[in-house]
Amino acid sequence: MNNGHPRVSIGLPVYNGQKYVAESIESILAQTFKDFELIISDNGSTDRSEQICQSYAARDKRIRYYRNDVNRGAAWNHNHVLELSSGEYFKWQNHDDVCHPCFLEKCVAVMDREPDVVLCSCRVIRIDERGNAVAPGTHGWDPFWSSPVAGSGKPHERFRSLIMRRNGCEEIYGLMRAEAARKTRPIGAYTQSDDNFLAELILQGHFYEVPEPLFYYRLHDTQSTLSYTDRLERMIWFDPANAGRLTIPYARQFWEYLSLIHRAPISWLERLRCYGHVGSAAWRFRAWLKKDLNSIFKRHTVPFFKRRAPWTRPIWHVVHKVIKVG
Repeated sequence: MNNGHPRVSIGLPVYNGQKYVAESIESILAQTFKDFELIISDNGSTDRSEQICQSYAARDKRIRYYRNDVNRGAAWNHNHVLELSSGEYFKWQNHDDVCHPCFLEKCVAVMDREPDVVLCSCRVIRIDERGNAVAPGTHGWDPFWSSPVAGSGKPHERFRSLIMRRNGCEEIYGLMRAEAARKTRPIGAYTQSDDNFLAELILQGHFYEVPEPLFYYRLHDTQSTLSYTDRLERMIWFDPANAGRLTIPYARQFWEYLSLIHRAPISWLERLRCYGHVGSAAWRFRAWLKKDLNSIFKRHTVPFFKRRAPWTRPIWHVVHKVIKVG
């Protein structure tokens, strides 16, 4: 303990996670590094998550359990556990993921040894519902994952490597310096805001990857990335208040990139280079904009004109076909 506070805070946001949450908690309690607190924030679960988490909290004083009466969205719940943390280091833990017993020990050793490192992650094994490594190509992903992010180097180089990679963002479940995390704008209520959080964090310091698979990321049909394949639908998972709102996730994410570069503690030359990388990334992933606009067309434009101007239906049918083909 450091001045009465644990060295590591682990935040576990959960919503209806009864199937996997016990296994996730057990993997934290089995850590060889013992100086931690586990903060569980239950976002109004309607299954047995509350009873399961309460039973663990009653047995181990390092666990603190909080429950919200209503589901306030994944973004709020992730930020809430960070706000409640008190440790020098912080880690997010999904209710369905599992950590190797040496995860904290190996990552804390790196953070203690390397003061310029703001986040330490490790190689990842993607597992299925039963805890087995997934077959290659499952949901388009590989079973073994290593971060392509350039951990060291100049800020704009680190930033570019992060926003250009699109094979996963499991770095978000690494161990980070709590002080740096609190200087970063919280997880936003929009699709892929975890990438923006990481992008702002990496402009504060280096990322480091332990060359061992110490984290098990579970793929299952009820997780958010597979349940909400439409980016606009996933906006509601981040924040239920987004339901019915007209929003463009692609544009929002890249606007936030520009905003975080403006806030970053870097030189004006590094800032200009980062702006250039955002432009390159926006062009590279421009297909996302088309998907967002197509989804908006189907969810907002077509219903509006069907209600207000039924005679325009043939026109919008043709436009929709053009957008879909083009």
